Amino acid sequence: MQSNKLFAFLLTLFATSVASAQSNWPMAGGPEGRWLVSGPQPPLNFSIRTNQNILWKTTLPEGGQSGITVCDDMVFLSIMKPWTPQHDPDKLKAQQDEILKRKAVILDVIDKEILDFNSAYAALHSTYKSHEAQINDLITKRIEMLLNEDPKQNVDKLRARVRRFHPKVKELEAEQRKLTNQMDRVRIAYSGDYAATHKAKADIELKIRNLPSLKGADIVGYCLDANTGETLWSVPLKGSVEGPYNYGFSDSSSPTPISDGRHVWFVNASGSMGCWTVDGQMVWFREWAPSAKAPFNKQFEPILTADWILNVEPLPNDDPRKKKEGERKWNYLRAINKKTGKTEWIAEDAITHYNTPVVGNLNGQPYVLQGRGGPHQVPERPNGLSLTRLFGKDAGKALWHWDPQEEIPFGALANQHWDDQFAYWLKTGHLKLAVLDSKTGKQLHEHDLLSHATTTLWNKEKENYETLHEQTIRGIVDLRHTNIVAEGYFYFLIRDKWQVARVNVVTGRTEYLELPSQIHPSAQGVNVWTFNEVQPNDTRNSRGFDVAQDPRIKLGGFTKSFLGAPTVVNDRIYFTSMTGLVYVLDATAPTFNRSAILAVNDLGPIGKTWTVNSISYANGRLFHRTMKEVVCIGEIK
Repeated sequence: MQSNKLFAFLLTLFATSVASAQSNWPMAGGPEGRWLVSGPQPPLNFSIRTNQNILWKTTLPEGGQSGITVCDDMVFLSIMKPWTPQHDPDKLKAQQDEILKRKAVILDVIDKEILDFNSAYAALHSTYKSHEAQINDLITKRIEMLLNEDPKQNVDKLRARVRRFHPKVKELEAEQRKLTNQMDRVRIAYSGDYAATHKAKADIELKIRNLPSLKGADIVGYCLDANTGETLWSVPLKGSVEGPYNYGFSDSSSPTPISDGRHVWFVNASGSMGCWTVDGQMVWFREWAPSAKAPFNKQFEPILTADWILNVEPLPNDDPRKKKEGERKWNYLRAINKKTGKTEWIAEDAITHYNTPVVGNLNGQPYVLQGRGGPHQVPERPNGLSLTRLFGKDAGKALWHWDPQEEIPFGALANQHWDDQFAYWLKTGHLKLAVLDSKTGKQLHEHDLLSHATTTLWNKEKENYETLHEQTIRGIVDLRHTNIVAEGYFYFLIRDKWQVARVNVVTGRTEYLELPSQIHPSAQGVNVWTFNEVQPNDTRNSRGFDVAQDPRIKLGGFTKSFLGAPTVVNDRIYFTSMTGLVYVLDATAPTFNRSAILAVNDLGPIGKTWTVNSISYANGRLFHRTMKEVVCIGEIK
């Protein structure tokens, strides 16, 4: 009888544990921190455009890049502190354009009149025109020279670049500004209309200059009702180092909150973190100084393991390891006691802030795989990987290290996935996948991803997919942080190509599959796919303000950026593009062709949907977000 009761108790405990895992997404990578989960199947098809399987939507006052944490009946996420200009920038720009048009008309008239009687003015005007001719000649010659080197270059972009950097052009333009000031004094004295227009132009330009910077250090943490989307409470987190709003590679709000059902921890990449009860009462708050001048390209995600929250920070000033640092601070995994906010240990090996470390288990014990290396002179050395213990008195010490032997390794610009068999590192240049033994760190395979590949690409002439074998691949770059491992395959997206690749981690067989660049409704009620077309996209928040400065992130869903990490739910892989398309792939597909694409869904209108966020799952529902809103996706019968 006792054994039956014990069995029943253990069965209930197991069922409760499984149900909890299915109903919660406690941190960036989900219940196990690996962006893989199983549970009740969510809907395959959904659409914001047609309101298909959308349970609720909640408008956000500002953009943000954190993942979405779901715990019981609560949703947690972060946004940037709302950008609040005194004047509408679009209205100011429209007024400025109108004033410039009016000024040009007046200028054309009065210049002719003044030139007839004012010889000194005529001399200034002649010099100005001479400078203008010299500038155009210098730019034209420089562009011709650059086009001889590479005829494929964009002429308009070349013209702008030459004008900006040519030393003689800059010198002549400075002289032109002085001449303009001298001529304007004559014009203002001659014409009341010109004087009024000149003052109006100066007033508008002052208002534009006084617009608040599109850089910020502060974020806001939000708690929503998971069943309705209603905002329950919010809390500000100040930071110390400014970064650009909605940058395509991260911003201050990028770290995903963590929750254990009783508490929630918010992290600001600009240098602060804190603990609150799930009803919004602060428990502790701490600050630190980030390693760079901005939260630039920081792709680490806070991790909850035991009673520790792992964050990425520089060393304290009294740490003897600082002696080996140069001018730039090194970053390390730091274990913060979740109850007190105090540091308990700092990892033995450094980590690059580009890297997204991933937790897992080896021989029943927790470890985290972390990486080093990358562009922009990241300082941490040695390049490569470390598998770091997360238990016992040796917590923070590495089980093994591995060096990829690359001059500028980019493999750390990744979600550092691993399991109890293998760890992975993507080598750039001639694209290769290194597969390591996760127990020892010894390299087992190095797969060439550009030779003998299979491609399934859209043939525009045939208006159908075409599969070719034994192909040599050229001119591709992996889209950083879009890698995931599922069912024995390593997946990642291809930058600017609207393609996804999968590699058999044992045999090295590599397949490339083209995805649609956009979907359009048709009269038959079935979406029409379009391929290989750049999709211009705006970066406006829900209040209509354009809150992103980088023009690169306004073009295309697979443009150079750090997109949200893909998520695997049961046998489906979810990839999200910057333009708000969610591609659902079959992780068990025997052949990587059109049949592997289960669905292509949308998060909003064409050209008005921007996201670099990852999908979360809980209890048969999906949670996602864009710059404008957070959405809950579920089966609507």
